[in-house]
Amino acid sequence: MAASLPLFIGLRYFRRAAGDDRFLSLMSWFSLLGMLIGVVSLIVVTAVMNGFEHELQKRVLSVLPHAYIEGPEQKLEDWSQWRGQILGQEGLQAAAPYVGGKAMFSSGGRIQGAALYGIDPALEKGVSAVSENMLAGRYLGEEGGHYEIVLGDILARQLGLNIGDSLQVILPKVTVTPFGLFPRERAFTVVGVFSVGAQLDGTTAFIHLADAQKLYQLGDAVQGLRLQFDDMLRSAQGAATLLDRFPEGSQAIDWSVSQGSLFQAVKMEKLMVRLLLMFIVVIAAFNIVSILSMAVSSRRGAIAVLRTMGATPGTIMAIFVIYGLATGLSGVLGGLLIGLPLALYVGDVVAWFEQLSGLYVFDPQVYFISRIPSLLRLSDVLWVCGFGIGLSLLATLYPGRQAARVQPAEALRYE
Repeated sequence: MAASLPLFIGLRYFRRAAGDDRFLSLMSWFSLLGMLIGVVSLIVVTAVMNGFEHELQKRVLSVLPHAYIEGPEQKLEDWSQWRGQILGQEGLQAAAPYVGGKAMFSSGGRIQGAALYGIDPALEKGVSAVSENMLAGRYLGEEGGHYEIVLGDILARQLGLNIGDSLQVILPKVTVTPFGLFPRERAFTVVGVFSVGAQLDGTTAFIHLADAQKLYQLGDAVQGLRLQFDDMLRSAQGAATLLDRFPEGSQAIDWSVSQGSLFQAVKMEKLMVRLLLMFIVVIAAFNIVSILSMAVSSRRGAIAVLRTMGATPGTIMAIFVIYGLATGLSGVLGGLLIGLPLALYVGDVVAWFEQLSGLYVFDPQVYFISRIPSLLRLSDVLWVCGFGIGLSLLATLYPGRQAARVQPAEALRYE
């Protein structure tokens, strides 16, 4: 009975707040709605940011492998032998040789810098999906020596190139001749254009491994191996484990390093958005402090009566803690009921509004995506709920303590 008394009275105060005082009722509703809006905003926006991050990872890593292993001084001899030694290792799906680096592309008076990779067309299919994302033309041929090149569609547009056009590739290396130093360059024929819907479409090009070996004067050697793992989140650990099998001086570079600045920017943006939306919940918690403080002031007589009937200060404090928690929990629960379905179907909801209004959030002709992605994680939902409930609990402590310190004789003096 003693344990259920604070729960009974606290919930009764919460239910009857609307009938006792209109201003107190208004503040209670503001607090509840503030908590609800804050929880909905945090759940939906976090899911959308997770969706953007996942979509970005998927698109970027459809062209770039999960990890690289570079040979000593960017040169790996007998690459097929080293590749054979690591194939079949746990977690490794595929490995393919590469030669590449930064290059300048020139065509029709236009010059553009990009990353150039020399790949084995057959083996490359195991570590990237370039061949599956051809927008025009065809993929690289199986045999080298034809000096063919495949470009991202944005890069092709920037250079004004079409299938069959000639492109001059200039490397940041020089060739010594009797007439002086000349940059190393070679004409290539555009045979294909790919599109993965990411920034890489404007910064990446592929040529045959044999042509790249001649261009970079590596003979039969390559710069390293491109690796694909069954779990991209464990690619750093997997690459570091495989590194021990390679010659001394080799380096392992996973996608979180090669594309680290891009994904760090996304994480920082997600963190800042979370911090801004958290202020909605903080304001709702301050409203709980306000309504409880006013409730304590208006119910001093009732508190005094309870004290004279044997209620302890702890019981009085528990009553108002439950009163405030009921407000916070109602807001959190309402936020979950609205936020979870909205987070799961936010793409459909936005598409419906776009169809209804004729306005587009993401114009397909401008942005890489035309639909808002969403990825709801249980850990994020639990974090949002814990944050809302934790702040609600903290908001009840000061008013509850003030209620527990009310002296019966002093409170009943003018009753």
